[in-house]
Amino acid sequence: MDNPQKNASLAPNASASEIVDGFASASYPAALFQLVNTLLLYFLSVYLMFELLPLSYLYTLALSPIAVIAFTRMFMIGHDCSHRSFVSGRWQNIVIGNLIGILVNTPLLYWGSQHAAHHRTTGNLDKRGTGDVETLTVEEFAGATDAQQAWYRIGRNPWVLMFIFAPIHFLIMQRFPLEQKSASTKIWRSVMLTNVGIAVHFGTMIWIFGLTPFLMVYSPVVLLSSTVAVWLFYVQHQFDDAYWKRDEAWDYEDATTQGSSFYDLPRWLHWSTGNIGYHHIHHLNPRVPNYRLCECYESSPVLQEAKTIGFLESFRLARLALWDEANSRLISFKEYGERAG
Repeated sequence: MDNPQKNASLAPNASASEIVDGFASASYPAALFQLVNTLLLYFLSVYLMFELLPLSYLYTLALSPIAVIAFTRMFMIGHDCSHRSFVSGRWQNIVIGNLIGILVNTPLLYWGSQHAAHHRTTGNLDKRGTGDVETLTVEEFAGATDAQQAWYRIGRNPWVLMFIFAPIHFLIMQRFPLEQKSASTKIWRSVMLTNVGIAVHFGTMIWIFGLTPFLMVYSPVVLLSSTVAVWLFYVQHQFDDAYWKRDEAWDYEDATTQGSSFYDLPRWLHWSTGNIGYHHIHHLNPRVPNYRLCECYESSPVLQEAKTIGFLESFRLARLALWDEANSRLISFKEYGERAG
């Protein structure tokens, strides 16, 4: 593994991208350690949830946050595998990612292709709609029909987005690659094989523990994990002075440094969420594995100048819903209504 101090000192005037590039190398020991402790935490917490179920469902629910943490970490490992960054071997990323995909109900190739499109087009007003939450400009919203405005308001409501649309996305929409135009045979195969794996996994759990106990244990874990995953990827592009430009003015590095944030969480929450809070670094170079994001951030003051979002502040920012193109800022429906009189 590269020495972060060496990376930071190679070029005192290095750009953010140059600094981050020095950390874009995987470590087999670090990856194996993260994979093992995450899987152990997940299966142990789920097993204990089943064991405690006959005593009281409250005990089972009390353990569910532990399983949610493990589930979220598994998802972030799969996310790294989709970027081919978790380990150095291409086929190993594919194998690990596909196996993790079964556990987190997410086909690696399909979801990864959508997510890669998000990376390529983040902040580009002329290339919205793939791998991200729909964002309309003030002018587009004003010109929409009443029905279109109502649907957009529903879709951008944080409660609806996180607790209804997020589970639907992972539990239903990921079962078929219908959101991708002309999905390749390879993507269809990935989705279908993942579905078969999920059926075997869930079927085995139901065979061992029974349908009702299975639903009582897995439902809160899967639903809450879906919410957490969507929240983490959504809120870190949600702030007043975010970056949105038309294609002719759009710049990848500017979109990354100005349109992605550092989610300032307690260290244990960074661990729990696979360090995705260092989102600006991840967007600068998605080949930096999640277990190196923290040391990368701490290696240089340049990387600490990113837009920082606090935990409590993020709940206010989640309500921003419209891009004010004239003033280059995100606004809420409330502000839009006040302007309209």
